[in-house]
Amino acid sequence: MLPAIIVKFENMKLIASGIFFLFFFVAQSQTSVVKDIKSFGAKGDGKTNDQAAFQKAADYFNKRGGHGKLIISKGTYIVGKQSFTGGKQNQPAYTGEDVMDFTHIKDFNVTGRAGSLLRYAPGLRFGAFSPATGKPYDHGNNYFVNRAYIAAVGSCILIDNCDNIIISGITVDGNCGNLILGGIYGDVGRQIPHNGIYISNSRRIQINKNYLHHFGLDGIIISNKETSLPDSITITDCNFEYNSRQGLSWVGGNQLYVKNCKFNHMGKGKLTSSPGAGVDVEAEVGPVRNGIFDNCEFIDNAGCGFLADSGNSGDCTLTGCTFWGTTNWSIWITKPGFSFHNCNISGSFVHGYSSPSVDKATKFYNCSFEDKPYHGNPSYGKYLVETNEIKRMVFSDCNFTSNTKKLCWFSSSAHSVEEKYQLTNCSFTINNKNLSEGDFVGIIRGAALKNCIFTFADPEAKKKRYYLGGYSEASNADLGGNKIIYKNQ
Repeated sequence: MLPAIIVKFENMKLIASGIFFLFFFVAQSQTSVVKDIKSFGAKGDGKTNDQAAFQKAADYFNKRGGHGKLIISKGTYIVGKQSFTGGKQNQPAYTGEDVMDFTHIKDFNVTGRAGSLLRYAPGLRFGAFSPATGKPYDHGNNYFVNRAYIAAVGSCILIDNCDNIIISGITVDGNCGNLILGGIYGDVGRQIPHNGIYISNSRRIQINKNYLHHFGLDGIIISNKETSLPDSITITDCNFEYNSRQGLSWVGGNQLYVKNCKFNHMGKGKLTSSPGAGVDVEAEVGPVRNGIFDNCEFIDNAGCGFLADSGNSGDCTLTGCTFWGTTNWSIWITKPGFSFHNCNISGSFVHGYSSPSVDKATKFYNCSFEDKPYHGNPSYGKYLVETNEIKRMVFSDCNFTSNTKKLCWFSSSAHSVEEKYQLTNCSFTINNKNLSEGDFVGIIRGAALKNCIFTFADPEAKKKRYYLGGYSEASNADLGGNKIIYKNQ
């Protein structure tokens, strides 16, 4: 029996040894490592295309499951790579490659040092191109979708099925002004990937102190399908500007916190694609819920500053934000559960959600509405607020100041007091001197008013017979404390 015992003992040693090395391998794979992008061959000299180095770095961290930090040290890194396929094997005409594609990793940071910049190479194709010749394809239609004709650039940073990721201090110039443009692709503009950051089905993501500008599509996209867990995505102290479609497209997800961010001048560069919004809340891949935007800017966008009009979207709070519409609406809301607190709004708000209950109604608290010019250009719209037949919409402790636009358009045929526009403790100042004699300064029809003061600041207002349309009609509910004041008269 002794030889058998010895063999058994030796086998046990082998098993123990194997277990030890297994634990050693797992421990090694989960030990956090720090790498500089230049250790993967990047030059950062502003001349060499460093795309391969960034892809090599992403591949390294993908293989180890994350667990580390990639440092982008000082330097100008040229990125971007395309291949002409000729439409072979059902491929697009030009395939663009993501700069860094992170998939199924966790506990990982990408950190840009001061003086670091990623800039896309000039001459990349974007739009519809002939798969046969590689030349721009002008199909002559407003709507065109044929995958074989796509020329895409791709995303700079793709985060797919990841957990606990931090992207901070990154500056990326999409360089859309130096793209070679093909024809329109999609419904309007060029609806083809060229994004700063694309987040897909990932949670616990922090996007902090990044500057993403001049992309052919969006600065950042969040595209999470519905799960039982909140996304816990935060975007703080970031600047998204001059991107051709959106600063942020939120097309799926639950629990997003955005603070101290700028979503300005979308569609004001070389390219414009609809909607051209600062932020577009548009549920496509899954419901969109529970967004908080704190102290953010939505200024001078080709489309709406903040847009929520499509899909199963709702329940967002915006506090201390600035909206300034110059060529389009400042805010466009048709979805439930949006509220605005202590916001400054120049240019027109439009629509609102016609809610069956007060909890999902569109609400404004302590907000200021005024038609102030932006860099000498007038704000957008005919009215500070323009809304028709919306139930239970709330304006509480708000200030409305009209200078050259008309004050407001509230019009509803609601019969019950609860369904009417709720205007409480609001101040309306009419500074207009530009209107024709006998003209109306605004429409208030179908509102429940309490402690609202309307002040005509022009000393000639009464003589000019300026008036509030609908204000004295039976459709309004006077809940007391309302006044109309003609200054110096």
